[in-house]
Amino acid sequence: MKRSHRSDHERGATLLSVLLIIVLMSTAALAATDALARSVNVSRVSASRADSFWATRGALSVGETFVNEALAKTDGALTPDSLLFREPIVFAYSRGTISVRFYEATNCLNLNALSLGDGEASAGSVSPDQLHRMLEGAGLFNSEAQHLVDSLSDWMDADTSPRASGAEDGAYGGRAIPHRTPGQRLVSISDLRAIDGFTPDVMNEISNLVCVRSRSDDAPLNINTLTAAQAPLLAARFSDELSTSEAEQLILSRPEGGWLNVGEFLLSRDVASIAPELRRDSALSIRSDQIGAAISIASDTGTIRIDATYGRGTDGIYVLQGSNRRSG
Repeated sequence: MKRSHRSDHERGATLLSVLLIIVLMSTAALAATDALARSVNVSRVSASRADSFWATRGALSVGETFVNEALAKTDGALTPDSLLFREPIVFAYSRGTISVRFYEATNCLNLNALSLGDGEASAGSVSPDQLHRMLEGAGLFNSEAQHLVDSLSDWMDADTSPRASGAEDGAYGGRAIPHRTPGQRLVSISDLRAIDGFTPDVMNEISNLVCVRSRSDDAPLNINTLTAAQAPLLAARFSDELSTSEAEQLILSRPEGGWLNVGEFLLSRDVASIAPELRRDSALSIRSDQIGAAISIASDTGTIRIDATYGRGTDGIYVLQGSNRRSG
């Protein structure tokens, strides 16, 4: 009987050992399966990111090629009805589709061209009065426009003395996230959100009138692609003698197919009466120096949206000047 009891005990211990081994093996198997699943998911995400990267590179390259092919025969001359602006180009890639829609990016006031009155002025610079006049033409009050001009100038200049309506370091020290004025030109249009006075409402009012370029001069406007909403821009850039309403009327009465050249524009009734010395003819052109592209890359993992800019070089060739990912 004792031997039988010991045998039953040993068999029970063996069974428990086997069950423990099975539990340990099952746990190990589950851990291995989970690790494998995570590894597969990481590989899938990595592959998707790699595909998106190359799709983006391809889209930017295709955009550059298409811009040059479209403008080769016109030497950069564009009108709102130009083929380049009519329909987006759409093509497929391994994981989805890519859409590229081109738009005019020349017509704006380059805020980095603003003359700061510290010896940096150049032939293509924009005076504070021109910026102030454009802001007023866009519907801002005189005092509000002056505050924006002075705050922007203080943000970019090298000194720490605020202008009459401006804002230097002291105005930003008490904010939720304290900061100082950088004393340098803007890096992107989003920098304006950190500058005193440039509220979301103001940004909405001026978004189609201003831009930020890496160079510190202002490219000529393409008079054939200006919209009526950009009348304040034309009036400010061309002549103090041209009112915003007159500029709007000029744009709305533009000949079908556009003006043949700047000389024809200068013969327009509201322009011909302005003395030559009161005009800035060099601020006008019938060519576009900057072409923008809104790129959408759709795949099974979502949609990537990118804004790109192609600039016209001295040789007439357009090259990619910059790109950034956008939300929405």
